[in-house]
Amino acid sequence: MFRLKKSGKLPDYVKKKIWLKSYPEGYPQKIKVPKKSLPDAYREAAEKYGDAVSLIFYGKEYTRKQVMELVDRFATALHNLGVKRGDVVAIYLPNCVQFPVAYYGIQGIGATVTAISPLFVPREVAYQLKDSGAETIVTIDLFYNTVKQIKDETRLKNIIVCNIVGGKLQVEKEDLDKILNYDELIEKTPPNPPKVKIKPTEDVAVLLYTGGTTGLPKGAMLTHYNVLANALQVVPIIETLNKKLGIERTIAISVLPWYHSYGQTCEIVAGALLNNLGICFTQFDPVPILEAVQKYRPNTFMAVPAILIFLLNHPKSREVDFSCLKYLNMGAAPTPVELFRQWEALSGNPLSEGYGLTEASPVTHNRCAQLFDGVPGSIGPPVLNTLAGIVDPETNEFLPIGELGELVVSGPQVMKGYWNRPEETTKVFFKAGGVKWLKTGDLARMDAKGHFYVVDRTKDIIKYKGHSVYPREIEEVLFEHEAVMDAAVIGVPDPDAGESIKVFVVLKPDFKGKVREDDILDWCKERMAAFKYPRYIEFRERLPKSLVGKTLRRVLREEEAQKA
Repeated sequence: MFRLKKSGKLPDYVKKKIWLKSYPEGYPQKIKVPKKSLPDAYREAAEKYGDAVSLIFYGKEYTRKQVMELVDRFATALHNLGVKRGDVVAIYLPNCVQFPVAYYGIQGIGATVTAISPLFVPREVAYQLKDSGAETIVTIDLFYNTVKQIKDETRLKNIIVCNIVGGKLQVEKEDLDKILNYDELIEKTPPNPPKVKIKPTEDVAVLLYTGGTTGLPKGAMLTHYNVLANALQVVPIIETLNKKLGIERTIAISVLPWYHSYGQTCEIVAGALLNNLGICFTQFDPVPILEAVQKYRPNTFMAVPAILIFLLNHPKSREVDFSCLKYLNMGAAPTPVELFRQWEALSGNPLSEGYGLTEASPVTHNRCAQLFDGVPGSIGPPVLNTLAGIVDPETNEFLPIGELGELVVSGPQVMKGYWNRPEETTKVFFKAGGVKWLKTGDLARMDAKGHFYVVDRTKDIIKYKGHSVYPREIEEVLFEHEAVMDAAVIGVPDPDAGESIKVFVVLKPDFKGKVREDDILDWCKERMAAFKYPRYIEFRERLPKSLVGKTLRRVLREEEAQKA
Protein backbone atom coordinates (compact mmCIF):
# COMPACT_ATOMS: atom_id res chain seq x y z
CA MET A 1 0.00 0.00 0.00
CA PHE A 2 1.31 3.47 -0.83
CA ARG A 3 1.10 6.61 1.29
CA LEU A 4 -0.10 9.82 -0.36
CA LYS A 5 1.58 13.18 0.01
CA LYS A 6 -0.65 15.78 1.61
CA SER A 7 -1.18 19.30 0.32
CA GLY A 8 -2.96 22.35 1.67
CA LYS A 9 -6.61 23.37 1.71
CA LEU A 10 -8.92 23.38 -1.27
CA PRO A 11 -9.64 26.77 -2.88
CA ASP A 12 -13.18 28.13 -2.96
CA TYR A 13 -13.51 27.50 -6.69
CA VAL A 14 -13.17 23.77 -6.01
CA LYS A 15 -15.33 23.74 -2.89
CA LYS A 16 -18.12 25.64 -4.67
CA LYS A 17 -17.63 23.82 -8.00
CA ILE A 18 -17.99 27.11 -9.84
CA TRP A 19 -18.17 25.30 -13.18
CA LEU A 20 -21.67 24.05 -12.36
CA LYS A 21 -22.98 27.54 -13.13
CA SER A 22 -21.87 27.13 -16.75
CA TYR A 23 -23.88 23.93 -17.22
CA PRO A 24 -26.93 24.54 -19.46
CA GLU A 25 -30.44 24.74 -18.02
CA GLY A 26 -31.86 21.30 -17.32
CA TYR A 27 -28.44 19.65 -17.34
CA PRO A 28 -27.88 17.36 -14.32
CA GLN A 29 -25.61 18.59 -11.53
CA LYS A 30 -24.48 15.08 -10.64
CA ILE A 31 -25.11 11.45 -11.54
CA LYS A 32 -25.47 8.24 -9.59
CA VAL A 33 -23.03 5.52 -10.56
CA PRO A 34 -24.37 2.02 -9.88
CA LYS A 35 -21.99 -0.60 -8.58
CA LYS A 36 -22.30 -3.11 -11.40
CA SER A 37 -19.90 -4.77 -13.80
CA LEU A 38 -19.41 -3.60 -17.37
CA PRO A 39 -20.81 -6.86 -18.85
CA ASP A 40 -23.91 -6.51 -16.68
CA ALA A 41 -24.39 -2.95 -17.94
CA TYR A 42 -24.02 -4.19 -21.51
CA ARG A 43 -26.49 -7.02 -20.89
CA GLU A 44 -29.08 -4.56 -19.62
CA ALA A 45 -28.60 -2.43 -22.74
CA ALA A 46 -28.92 -5.54 -24.92
CA GLU A 47 -32.22 -6.38 -23.27
CA LYS A 48 -33.44 -2.82 -23.76
CA TYR A 49 -32.20 -2.23 -27.31
CA GLY A 50 -31.56 -5.83 -28.36
CA ASP A 51 -33.24 -5.88 -31.77
CA ALA A 52 -31.81 -2.57 -32.99
CA VAL A 53 -28.74 -2.68 -35.23
CA SER A 54 -25.89 -1.38 -33.09
CA LEU A 55 -22.91 -1.95 -35.34
CA ILE A 56 -22.23 -1.86 -39.07
CA PHE A 57 -18.87 -3.35 -39.97
CA TYR A 58 -18.04 -2.89 -43.65
CA GLY A 59 -21.65 -3.39 -44.67
CA LYS A 60 -22.53 -6.23 -42.26
CA GLU A 61 -25.07 -5.39 -39.55
CA TYR A 62 -25.09 -6.64 -35.95
CA THR A 63 -27.73 -6.15 -33.27
CA ARG A 64 -26.86 -5.96 -29.57
CA LYS A 65 -28.68 -9.23 -29.03
CA GLN A 66 -26.43 -10.94 -31.58
CA VAL A 67 -23.30 -9.46 -30.03
CA MET A 68 -24.49 -10.44 -26.54
CA GLU A 69 -24.82 -14.07 -27.58
CA LEU A 70 -21.29 -14.00 -29.01
CA VAL A 71 -20.07 -12.48 -25.74
CA ASP A 72 -21.63 -15.30 -23.73
CA ARG A 73 -20.20 -17.95 -26.05
CA PHE A 74 -16.73 -16.43 -25.84
CA ALA A 75 -16.88 -16.07 -22.06
CA THR A 76 -17.87 -19.72 -21.78
CA ALA A 77 -15.01 -20.75 -24.09
CA LEU A 78 -12.49 -18.82 -21.99
CA HIS A 79 -13.82 -20.47 -18.82
CA ASN A 80 -13.44 -23.89 -20.47
CA LEU A 81 -9.82 -23.00 -21.29
CA GLY A 82 -9.15 -22.37 -17.61
CA VAL A 83 -9.24 -18.57 -17.61
CA LYS A 84 -10.46 -17.43 -14.19
CA ARG A 85 -11.27 -14.34 -12.16
CA GLY A 86 -8.24 -12.09 -11.80
CA ASP A 87 -6.40 -13.43 -14.87
CA VAL A 88 -5.26 -10.99 -17.55
CA VAL A 89 -6.24 -11.64 -21.18
CA ALA A 90 -4.72 -9.64 -24.02
CA ILE A 91 -6.71 -8.26 -26.95
CA TYR A 92 -4.41 -7.65 -29.93
CA LEU A 93 -6.98 -6.62 -32.52
CA PRO A 94 -7.87 -3.70 -34.74
CA ASN A 95 -11.42 -2.33 -34.50
CA CYS A 96 -13.71 -5.20 -35.46
CA VAL A 97 -16.77 -7.04 -34.15
CA GLN A 98 -14.54 -9.51 -32.33
CA PHE A 99 -13.18 -6.68 -30.15
CA PRO A 100 -16.31 -5.94 -28.05
CA VAL A 101 -17.06 -9.67 -27.98
CA ALA A 102 -13.65 -10.34 -26.43
CA TYR A 103 -13.81 -7.20 -24.25
CA TYR A 104 -17.08 -8.09 -22.50
CA GLY A 105 -16.44 -11.83 -22.63
CA ILE A 106 -13.15 -11.53 -20.77
CA GLN A 107 -14.65 -9.24 -18.13
CA GLY A 108 -17.75 -11.41 -17.81
CA ILE A 109 -15.78 -14.20 -16.14
CA GLY A 110 -13.97 -11.75 -13.85
CA ALA A 111 -10.77 -11.54 -15.90
CA THR A 112 -8.99 -8.32 -16.90
CA VAL A 113 -8.56 -6.95 -20.42
CA THR A 114 -5.25 -5.53 -21.59
CA ALA A 115 -5.48 -4.19 -25.14
CA ILE A 116 -2.36 -3.99 -27.30
CA SER A 117 -1.84 -1.42 -30.05
CA PRO A 118 -2.00 -2.90 -33.57
CA LEU A 119 1.00 -0.69 -34.42
CA PHE A 120 3.29 -2.34 -31.86
CA VAL A 121 6.40 -4.16 -33.05
CA PRO A 122 7.27 -7.58 -31.53
CA ARG A 123 9.44 -6.09 -28.76
CA GLU A 124 6.58 -3.83 -27.58
CA VAL A 125 4.02 -6.63 -27.73
CA ALA A 126 6.32 -8.86 -25.70
CA TYR A 127 6.85 -6.15 -23.07
CA GLN A 128 3.12 -5.66 -22.47
CA LEU A 129 2.42 -9.39 -22.35
CA LYS A 130 5.24 -9.98 -19.88
CA ASP A 131 4.45 -6.98 -17.69
CA SER A 132 0.72 -7.80 -17.51
CA GLY A 133 1.32 -11.53 -17.04
CA ALA A 134 -1.23 -12.42 -19.73
CA GLU A 135 -1.46 -16.13 -20.51
CA THR A 136 -4.18 -15.82 -23.16
CA ILE A 137 -4.30 -13.57 -26.21
CA VAL A 138 -6.97 -12.87 -28.83
CA THR A 139 -5.60 -11.71 -32.16
CA ILE A 140 -6.11 -11.80 -35.92
CA ASP A 141 -4.31 -13.98 -38.43
CA LEU A 142 -2.42 -10.97 -39.86
CA PHE A 143 -0.80 -10.38 -36.45
CA TYR A 144 -0.11 -14.03 -35.65
CA ASN A 145 3.52 -13.97 -36.88
CA THR A 146 4.31 -11.21 -34.39
CA VAL A 147 2.85 -13.27 -31.54
CA LYS A 148 4.67 -16.36 -32.81
CA GLN A 149 8.02 -14.51 -32.68
CA ILE A 150 7.74 -13.58 -29.03
CA LYS A 151 5.62 -16.40 -27.58
CA ASP A 152 8.54 -18.14 -25.86
CA GLU A 153 9.48 -14.92 -24.03
CA THR A 154 6.04 -14.72 -22.44
CA ARG A 155 3.66 -16.80 -20.32
CA LEU A 156 1.24 -17.33 -23.21
CA LYS A 157 -0.65 -20.61 -23.14
CA ASN A 158 -3.66 -19.86 -25.32
CA ILE A 159 -3.46 -18.04 -28.66
CA ILE A 160 -6.95 -17.42 -30.08
CA VAL A 161 -6.87 -16.33 -33.70
CA CYS A 162 -9.66 -14.92 -35.88
CA ASN A 163 -10.16 -13.59 -39.36
CA ILE A 164 -12.02 -10.30 -38.93
CA VAL A 165 -14.34 -10.89 -41.88
CA GLY A 166 -15.01 -14.50 -40.91
CA GLY A 167 -12.93 -16.06 -43.67
CA LYS A 168 -10.41 -18.88 -43.57
CA LEU A 169 -7.50 -18.22 -41.23
CA GLN A 170 -4.44 -17.03 -43.13
CA VAL A 171 -1.99 -19.04 -41.04
CA GLU A 172 0.65 -21.58 -42.13
CA LYS A 173 -0.53 -25.21 -41.90
CA GLU A 174 2.20 -26.15 -39.45
CA ASP A 175 0.94 -23.46 -37.06
CA LEU A 176 -2.71 -24.51 -37.01
CA ASP A 177 -2.20 -26.96 -34.13
CA LYS A 178 -0.53 -24.21 -32.05
CA ILE A 179 -3.52 -21.89 -32.07
CA LEU A 180 -7.23 -21.87 -31.24
CA ASN A 181 -9.63 -20.94 -34.03
CA TYR A 182 -11.93 -18.16 -32.76
CA ASP A 183 -14.82 -19.07 -35.07
CA GLU A 184 -14.65 -22.74 -34.11
CA LEU A 185 -14.64 -21.84 -30.41
CA ILE A 186 -17.72 -19.65 -30.88
CA GLU A 187 -19.59 -22.26 -32.93
CA LYS A 188 -18.99 -25.24 -30.66
CA THR A 189 -19.44 -23.46 -27.31
CA PRO A 190 -22.94 -22.85 -25.92
CA PRO A 191 -23.68 -19.40 -24.43
CA ASN A 192 -23.59 -20.57 -20.81
CA PRO A 193 -20.94 -18.53 -18.99
CA PRO A 194 -20.34 -19.23 -15.29
CA LYS A 195 -21.78 -16.95 -12.64
CA VAL A 196 -18.82 -14.99 -11.31
CA LYS A 197 -19.06 -12.54 -8.41
CA ILE A 198 -17.40 -9.32 -9.54
CA LYS A 199 -16.57 -6.49 -7.15
CA PRO A 200 -17.02 -3.43 -9.42
CA THR A 201 -15.11 -0.95 -7.24
CA GLU A 202 -12.18 -3.31 -6.67
CA ASP A 203 -11.84 -5.67 -9.63
CA VAL A 204 -9.74 -4.36 -12.52
CA ALA A 205 -11.74 -4.45 -15.75
CA VAL A 206 -9.05 -2.97 -17.98
CA LEU A 207 -5.29 -2.69 -17.73
CA LEU A 208 -4.39 0.13 -20.13
CA TYR A 209 -0.76 0.92 -20.82
CA THR A 210 0.40 4.51 -20.89
CA GLY A 211 3.38 6.75 -20.22
CA GLY A 212 5.78 5.40 -22.83
CA THR A 213 7.08 8.94 -23.40
CA THR A 214 8.69 8.93 -19.95
CA GLY A 215 10.32 5.53 -19.70
CA LEU A 216 8.67 2.14 -19.92
CA PRO A 217 4.85 2.06 -20.32
CA LYS A 218 2.84 1.52 -17.15
CA GLY A 219 -0.46 -0.32 -16.80
CA ALA A 220 -3.25 1.90 -15.46
CA MET A 221 -5.65 -0.22 -13.40
CA LEU A 222 -9.23 0.79 -14.25
CA THR A 223 -11.99 -0.93 -12.33
CA HIS A 224 -15.46 -1.75 -13.67
CA TYR A 225 -16.72 1.18 -11.57
CA ASN A 226 -14.11 3.57 -13.04
CA VAL A 227 -15.02 2.86 -16.66
CA LEU A 228 -18.79 2.66 -16.11
CA ALA A 229 -18.70 5.95 -14.19
CA ASN A 230 -16.84 7.63 -17.04
CA ALA A 231 -19.28 6.30 -19.64
CA LEU A 232 -22.17 7.61 -17.55
CA GLN A 233 -20.41 10.97 -17.32
CA VAL A 234 -20.36 11.13 -21.13
CA VAL A 235 -23.96 9.99 -21.68
CA PRO A 236 -25.71 13.22 -20.49
CA ILE A 237 -23.71 15.24 -23.01
CA ILE A 238 -25.02 13.14 -25.91
CA GLU A 239 -28.56 12.90 -24.53
CA THR A 240 -28.85 16.64 -23.85
CA LEU A 241 -27.43 17.57 -27.25
CA ASN A 242 -29.72 15.12 -29.06
CA LYS A 243 -32.74 16.55 -27.27
CA LYS A 244 -31.73 20.12 -28.06
CA LEU A 245 -31.13 19.40 -31.76
CA GLY A 246 -34.03 16.97 -32.21
CA ILE A 247 -31.81 13.97 -32.97
CA GLU A 248 -33.78 10.74 -32.49
CA ARG A 249 -30.84 8.35 -32.47
CA THR A 250 -27.09 8.75 -32.36
CA ILE A 251 -25.47 7.51 -35.55
CA ALA A 252 -21.71 7.66 -35.10
CA ILE A 253 -18.63 7.20 -37.23
CA SER A 254 -16.47 4.84 -35.17
CA VAL A 255 -12.81 5.07 -36.11
CA LEU A 256 -11.13 5.76 -32.76
CA PRO A 257 -8.75 2.89 -31.97
CA TRP A 258 -10.45 0.64 -29.44
CA TYR A 259 -7.18 -0.42 -27.84
CA HIS A 260 -7.14 3.14 -26.43
CA SER A 261 -9.26 4.38 -23.51
CA TYR A 262 -10.94 7.10 -25.61
CA GLY A 263 -12.38 4.51 -28.02
CA GLN A 264 -13.20 1.93 -25.36
CA THR A 265 -15.08 4.23 -23.00
CA CYS A 266 -16.77 6.61 -25.43
CA GLU A 267 -17.67 4.09 -28.12
CA ILE A 268 -17.72 0.52 -26.78
CA VAL A 269 -19.16 1.33 -23.34
CA ALA A 270 -21.00 4.69 -23.56
CA GLY A 271 -22.24 3.79 -27.04
CA ALA A 272 -23.81 0.64 -25.62
CA LEU A 273 -25.58 2.46 -22.81
CA LEU A 274 -27.27 4.64 -25.43
CA ASN A 275 -29.20 3.29 -28.39
CA ASN A 276 -26.25 4.10 -30.64
CA LEU A 277 -25.54 2.91 -34.14
CA GLY A 278 -21.81 2.75 -34.82
CA ILE A 279 -20.37 2.60 -38.32
CA CYS A 280 -17.08 0.88 -37.57
CA PHE A 281 -13.76 1.03 -39.43
CA THR A 282 -10.60 -0.95 -38.66
CA GLN A 283 -8.42 2.10 -39.21
CA PHE A 284 -8.55 5.67 -40.44
CA ASP A 285 -8.87 5.79 -44.23
CA PRO A 286 -10.35 9.06 -45.52
CA VAL A 287 -12.19 7.75 -48.59
CA PRO A 288 -14.40 5.07 -46.93
CA ILE A 289 -15.17 7.46 -44.07
CA LEU A 290 -16.16 10.25 -46.45
CA GLU A 291 -18.33 7.76 -48.35
CA ALA A 292 -19.96 6.68 -45.07
CA VAL A 293 -20.79 10.31 -44.26
CA GLN A 294 -22.60 10.56 -47.59
CA LYS A 295 -24.36 7.20 -47.28
CA TYR A 296 -25.38 7.02 -43.60
CA ARG A 297 -25.58 10.74 -42.72
CA PRO A 298 -24.09 10.26 -39.21
CA ASN A 299 -24.68 12.95 -36.61
CA THR A 300 -21.78 12.14 -34.26
CA PHE A 301 -18.05 11.68 -34.73
CA MET A 302 -15.55 11.22 -31.90
CA ALA A 303 -12.19 12.02 -33.42
CA VAL A 304 -8.72 13.48 -32.92
CA PRO A 305 -7.15 16.54 -34.58
CA ALA A 306 -4.99 14.46 -36.92
CA ILE A 307 -8.10 12.81 -38.41
CA LEU A 308 -9.84 16.14 -38.96
CA ILE A 309 -6.73 17.66 -40.55
CA PHE A 310 -6.57 14.83 -43.10
CA LEU A 311 -10.30 14.98 -43.82
CA LEU A 312 -10.27 18.74 -44.34
CA ASN A 313 -7.34 18.49 -46.75
CA HIS A 314 -8.54 15.46 -48.73
CA PRO A 315 -9.66 16.34 -52.29
CA LYS A 316 -12.88 14.31 -51.92
CA SER A 317 -13.94 16.35 -48.87
CA ARG A 318 -15.03 19.15 -51.22
CA GLU A 319 -17.72 16.84 -52.61
CA VAL A 320 -19.15 15.82 -49.22
CA ASP A 321 -21.97 17.51 -47.30
CA PHE A 322 -20.81 17.52 -43.67
CA SER A 323 -23.84 19.36 -42.29
CA CYS A 324 -25.19 16.12 -40.78
CA LEU A 325 -22.26 15.92 -38.33
CA LYS A 326 -23.78 18.00 -35.53
CA TYR A 327 -21.39 16.74 -32.87
CA LEU A 328 -17.75 16.42 -33.87
CA ASN A 329 -15.66 16.07 -30.72
CA MET A 330 -11.90 16.45 -30.58
CA GLY A 331 -9.90 14.60 -27.95
CA ALA A 332 -6.61 12.79 -27.19
CA ALA A 333 -4.46 15.71 -28.41
CA PRO A 334 -4.65 19.53 -28.38
CA THR A 335 -6.76 21.00 -31.20
CA PRO A 336 -5.27 23.92 -33.16
CA VAL A 337 -7.65 26.89 -32.92
CA GLU A 338 -7.53 27.30 -36.71
CA LEU A 339 -9.29 23.93 -37.07
CA PHE A 340 -12.37 25.28 -35.30
CA ARG A 341 -12.76 27.98 -37.94
CA GLN A 342 -12.13 25.61 -40.85
CA TRP A 343 -14.63 23.01 -39.61
CA GLU A 344 -17.43 25.51 -39.03
CA ALA A 345 -16.84 27.04 -42.48
CA LEU A 346 -17.05 23.59 -44.09
CA SER A 347 -19.94 22.02 -42.15
CA GLY A 348 -21.89 24.90 -40.63
CA ASN A 349 -21.52 23.19 -37.24
CA PRO A 350 -19.28 24.19 -34.32
CA LEU A 351 -16.41 21.97 -33.25
CA SER A 352 -16.34 20.55 -29.72
CA GLU A 353 -13.36 19.58 -27.62
CA GLY A 354 -12.74 17.43 -24.57
CA TYR A 355 -9.84 16.34 -22.44
CA GLY A 356 -8.81 13.26 -20.58
CA LEU A 357 -6.02 10.85 -19.83
CA THR A 358 -5.78 7.08 -19.63
CA GLU A 359 -5.47 7.22 -15.85
CA ALA A 360 -8.96 8.77 -15.71
CA SER A 361 -10.72 6.28 -17.98
CA PRO A 362 -10.14 8.87 -19.80
CA VAL A 363 -12.65 11.80 -19.85
CA THR A 364 -12.38 14.58 -17.25
CA HIS A 365 -13.52 17.67 -19.22
CA ASN A 366 -15.78 18.39 -22.18
CA ARG A 367 -16.90 21.51 -24.00
CA CYS A 368 -19.75 20.46 -26.26
CA ALA A 369 -19.98 23.66 -28.30
CA GLN A 370 -23.78 23.70 -28.48
CA LEU A 371 -24.23 23.17 -24.73
CA PHE A 372 -21.48 24.97 -22.87
CA ASP A 373 -20.32 28.55 -23.14
CA GLY A 374 -16.67 28.87 -23.98
CA VAL A 375 -14.21 29.63 -26.71
CA PRO A 376 -12.19 27.46 -29.10
CA GLY A 377 -9.15 26.19 -27.28
CA SER A 378 -11.01 25.59 -24.03
CA ILE A 379 -11.55 22.01 -22.93
CA GLY A 380 -14.58 23.23 -21.01
CA PRO A 381 -15.72 22.44 -17.47
CA PRO A 382 -15.15 19.16 -15.63
CA VAL A 383 -17.66 16.41 -16.44
CA LEU A 384 -20.23 15.40 -13.82
CA ASN A 385 -18.97 14.14 -10.42
CA THR A 386 -15.48 15.44 -11.20
CA LEU A 387 -13.35 17.97 -9.35
CA ALA A 388 -10.52 19.84 -11.08
CA GLY A 389 -7.99 22.46 -10.09
CA ILE A 390 -4.65 24.06 -10.86
CA VAL A 391 -1.65 23.47 -8.59
CA ASP A 392 2.00 24.36 -8.34
CA PRO A 393 3.70 21.33 -9.97
CA GLU A 394 6.38 21.20 -7.26
CA THR A 395 4.41 21.82 -4.06
CA ASN A 396 0.90 20.68 -5.11
CA GLU A 397 -0.50 23.86 -3.52
CA PHE A 398 -3.62 25.09 -5.31
CA LEU A 399 -3.23 28.28 -7.35
CA PRO A 400 -5.73 31.12 -7.83
CA ILE A 401 -8.05 31.41 -10.84
CA GLY A 402 -6.18 32.51 -13.95
CA GLU A 403 -2.73 31.33 -12.91
CA LEU A 404 -0.78 28.77 -14.90
CA GLY A 405 0.03 25.47 -13.21
CA GLU A 406 -0.51 21.72 -13.38
CA LEU A 407 -4.03 20.41 -13.98
CA VAL A 408 -5.19 17.98 -11.29
CA VAL A 409 -8.43 16.01 -11.17
CA SER A 410 -10.46 13.82 -8.82
CA GLY A 411 -13.50 11.67 -9.53
CA PRO A 412 -14.98 8.16 -9.72
CA GLN A 413 -13.27 7.59 -13.10
CA VAL A 414 -9.73 7.93 -11.70
CA MET A 415 -7.69 4.70 -11.68
CA LYS A 416 -6.75 2.59 -8.68
CA GLY A 417 -3.08 3.04 -9.55
CA TYR A 418 -0.37 1.60 -11.77
CA TRP A 419 0.00 -2.16 -12.11
CA ASN A 420 2.90 -3.35 -9.91
CA ARG A 421 4.27 0.22 -9.73
CA PRO A 422 3.64 1.56 -6.19
CA GLU A 423 6.38 4.18 -6.47
CA GLU A 424 5.06 5.49 -9.79
CA THR A 425 1.56 5.54 -8.30
CA THR A 426 2.73 7.64 -5.38
CA LYS A 427 4.25 10.20 -7.76
CA VAL A 428 0.94 11.00 -9.51
CA PHE A 429 -1.38 11.13 -6.50
CA PHE A 430 -1.61 13.49 -3.53
CA LYS A 431 -4.27 14.29 -0.94
CA ALA A 432 -5.86 17.68 -0.25
CA GLY A 433 -9.09 18.61 1.47
CA GLY A 434 -9.74 14.95 2.22
CA VAL A 435 -9.74 14.20 -1.52
CA LYS A 436 -7.32 12.06 -3.56
CA TRP A 437 -6.04 14.05 -6.55
CA LEU A 438 -4.43 12.83 -9.78
CA LYS A 439 -1.63 14.93 -11.30
CA THR A 440 -2.09 15.03 -15.09
CA GLY A 441 1.31 16.35 -16.13
CA ASP A 442 -0.38 19.03 -18.25
CA LEU A 443 0.05 22.76 -17.77
CA ALA A 444 -3.28 24.58 -17.75
CA ARG A 445 -5.21 27.52 -16.38
CA MET A 446 -8.84 28.04 -15.38
CA ASP A 447 -11.05 31.05 -16.02
CA ALA A 448 -13.70 32.59 -13.74
CA LYS A 449 -16.45 30.38 -15.25
CA GLY A 450 -14.63 27.19 -14.37
CA HIS A 451 -13.52 26.44 -17.93
CA PHE A 452 -10.04 25.02 -18.34
CA TYR A 453 -7.37 25.67 -20.99
CA VAL A 454 -4.49 23.24 -21.52
CA VAL A 455 -1.28 25.00 -22.51
CA ASP A 456 1.21 22.15 -22.90
CA ARG A 457 2.81 19.08 -21.41
CA THR A 458 5.14 20.00 -18.56
CA LYS A 459 7.84 17.80 -20.10
CA ASP A 460 7.60 19.52 -23.51
CA ILE A 461 8.37 23.05 -22.29
CA ILE A 462 11.42 24.50 -24.07
CA LYS A 463 13.91 26.54 -22.04
CA TYR A 464 15.45 29.19 -24.33
CA LYS A 465 17.90 31.53 -22.57
CA GLY A 466 15.94 31.16 -19.34
CA HIS A 467 12.56 31.77 -20.98
CA SER A 468 9.81 29.12 -20.88
CA VAL A 469 8.53 28.53 -24.40
CA TYR A 470 5.39 26.49 -24.97
CA PRO A 471 5.44 24.41 -28.19
CA ARG A 472 1.68 24.52 -28.59
CA GLU A 473 1.69 28.35 -28.72
CA ILE A 474 4.09 28.27 -31.68
CA GLU A 475 2.13 25.47 -33.35
CA GLU A 476 -1.04 27.58 -33.15
CA VAL A 477 0.71 30.34 -35.12
CA LEU A 478 1.98 27.85 -37.69
CA PHE A 479 -1.51 26.43 -38.26
CA GLU A 480 -2.74 29.90 -39.18
CA HIS A 481 -0.45 29.88 -42.25
CA GLU A 482 -2.43 28.89 -45.32
CA ALA A 483 0.26 26.44 -46.48
CA VAL A 484 0.64 24.47 -43.23
CA MET A 485 -1.25 21.18 -42.90
CA ASP A 486 0.51 19.87 -39.77
CA ALA A 487 3.25 21.09 -37.47
CA ALA A 488 5.26 20.17 -34.38
CA VAL A 489 7.72 22.11 -32.25
CA ILE A 490 10.53 20.78 -30.06
CA GLY A 491 13.58 22.05 -28.23
CA VAL A 492 17.01 20.98 -29.48
CA PRO A 493 20.21 21.26 -27.40
CA ASP A 494 22.08 24.54 -27.78
CA PRO A 495 25.29 25.22 -25.79
CA ASP A 496 24.64 28.98 -25.70
CA ALA A 497 20.85 29.16 -25.28
CA GLY A 498 20.21 25.91 -23.40
CA GLU A 499 17.69 24.86 -26.01
CA SER A 500 16.84 26.25 -29.43
CA ILE A 501 13.44 26.00 -31.07
CA LYS A 502 12.93 23.78 -34.08
CA VAL A 503 9.73 23.31 -36.05
CA PHE A 504 8.68 20.45 -38.31
CA VAL A 505 6.12 21.35 -40.94
CA VAL A 506 3.96 19.29 -43.30
CA LEU A 507 2.80 21.43 -46.21
CA LYS A 508 -0.59 21.11 -47.85
CA PRO A 509 -0.31 19.37 -51.26
CA ASP A 510 -1.02 22.56 -53.24
CA PHE A 511 1.87 24.41 -51.58
CA LYS A 512 4.67 21.85 -51.84
CA GLY A 513 7.63 23.32 -53.70
CA LYS A 514 6.11 26.81 -53.57
CA VAL A 515 6.78 27.72 -49.94
CA ARG A 516 10.33 28.02 -48.56
CA GLU A 517 11.63 27.56 -45.02
CA ASP A 518 12.31 31.29 -44.74
CA ASP A 519 8.67 32.05 -45.61
CA ILE A 520 7.52 30.09 -42.56
CA LEU A 521 10.21 31.52 -40.29
CA ASP A 522 9.40 35.08 -41.33
CA TRP A 523 5.70 34.38 -40.64
CA CYS A 524 6.61 33.35 -37.09
CA LYS A 525 8.95 36.27 -36.48
CA GLU A 526 6.19 38.73 -37.32
CA ARG A 527 3.77 37.12 -34.86
CA MET A 528 5.71 36.31 -31.70
CA ALA A 529 8.36 37.57 -29.33
CA ALA A 530 12.01 37.12 -30.24
CA PHE A 531 12.57 34.39 -27.62
CA LYS A 532 9.64 32.34 -29.02
CA TYR A 533 10.09 32.24 -32.77
CA PRO A 534 11.79 29.12 -34.21
CA ARG A 535 15.46 29.11 -35.20
CA TYR A 536 15.30 25.98 -37.34
CA ILE A 537 12.71 24.46 -39.65
CA GLU A 538 12.41 21.14 -41.45
CA PHE A 539 9.77 20.16 -44.00
CA ARG A 540 8.41 16.63 -43.64
CA GLU A 541 5.99 14.47 -45.62
CA ARG A 542 4.40 13.39 -42.33
CA LEU A 543 4.93 13.64 -38.59
CA PRO A 544 5.29 10.67 -36.25
CA LYS A 545 1.91 9.93 -34.66
CA SER A 546 0.54 7.50 -32.14
CA LEU A 547 -2.37 5.37 -33.36
CA VAL A 548 -4.73 7.68 -31.51
CA GLY A 549 -3.38 10.71 -33.37
CA LYS A 550 -1.00 12.39 -30.93
CA THR A 551 2.09 13.94 -32.46
CA LEU A 552 5.07 12.15 -30.93
CA ARG A 553 7.43 14.99 -30.03
CA ARG A 554 9.51 12.44 -28.16
CA VAL A 555 10.32 10.66 -31.44
CA LEU A 556 11.36 13.94 -33.05
CA ARG A 557 13.64 14.71 -30.10
CA GLU A 558 15.19 11.25 -30.33
CA GLU A 559 15.83 11.72 -34.05
CA GLU A 560 17.54 15.05 -33.40
CA ALA A 561 19.68 13.48 -30.67
CA GLN A 562 20.80 10.75 -33.08
CA LYS A 563 21.75 13.38 -35.67
CA ALA A 564 23.78 15.23 -33.07
